[in-house]
Amino acid sequence: MAFAKFLMSAALVGTALIAPALAQEPESRGPPCAERSHVAAQLREAFGERMIGSGLAESGVLFEIYVSPSGTWTLLATTPVGTSCLVGAGEAWDPLPEPDAYAAR
Repeated sequence: MAFAKFLMSAALVGTALIAPALAQEPESRGPPCAERSHVAAQLREAFGERMIGSGLAESGVLFEIYVSPSGTWTLLATTPVGTSCLVGAGEAWDPLPEPDAYAAR
């Protein structure tokens, strides 16, 4: 299921990249990337995932975790210019502990 979700996510994100890719020479393969609002909409529509948390790295990259009620999840990294790349995806997400149960709060 997780691999199938990864493939589907890659295909959805890839639609935004296909035209420029055909016009250029092949580059090294990396994670599927596209404009952030497009990726978030695809996660919502295709998997029912909503963002439940985010964190900003020192480099300016925004990491976001999207989770569905069924437990699928996707981790995105978004650059300061708004390009989001799929970092990981899976299933069987466990909810976060209560805020007073960890030191960050």
